[in-house]
Amino acid sequence: MGRPIGSVNREKPFNDALRIALRSRPLALRRVADQLLDKAEQGNLAYIRELIDRLEGKAVQVIDRGDMSSDYEELSTAELHFIASGGLSRAEIQAKMSETKMLPPPEKPNSSD
Repeated sequence: MGRPIGSVNREKPFNDALRIALRSRPLALRRVADQLLDKAEQGNLAYIRELIDRLEGKAVQVIDRGDMSSDYEELSTAELHFIASGGLSRAEIQAKMSETKMLPPPEKPNSSD
């Protein structure tokens, strides 16, 4: 389980120690960057990826949910409840809700009224 939302854990002791060390040795960071570039130029894929991640940001991971409609806005309320219920029928949902004393999902309003 991760930290709770709003957690005030802002201490980064390694980051602080590294910044202090870099203040006393300002050229060290430049040498590290030069070594990173040298390894990337030699074709080392790990260093190339690190360099790209630092310059461009990490690539966003796409999650393919082929089993779900990509146009969820066009789904009816009943279809959304069906998906959210894990594939239960309306009767099964209502039976479960009566067992747990939950209110059933609202019916879709009839626009002809």
